[in-house]
Amino acid sequence: METTTRTVLFLGICIPLRLAVAYLPRILPTAYLRYLAMLTGVMACGTLYLALTNTRLHATEGGGVTWWAPYRLTHGMLLLAATVYLMKQDRTAYLPLLIDALLGVLLFFAVRGG
Repeated sequence: METTTRTVLFLGICIPLRLAVAYLPRILPTAYLRYLAMLTGVMACGTLYLALTNTRLHATEGGGVTWWAPYRLTHGMLLLAATVYLMKQDRTAYLPLLIDALLGVLLFFAVRGG
């Protein structure tokens, strides 16, 4: 996959989706927050599994290099924190999700070189 394509997919699809998920706790009825927790919980488990097993280090979407691998633990823990807030039906869950999305953009430009 070409570098330009990867950049457009990350900044044009991945980040907007992550920002949308971060916005959901602010607008969803409280009764639905636990359903969102299921999604973030699965995401957290998957990310933490990859972080702890140090697997999937040659991602096609990363051009064969998983530049974000050293930050998976942080990503997973932010998702886990959001999951806990969501299970408690606490709208504060948007904070770790927003921090995660913004950190993703920052790391994209800082580490990968945008």
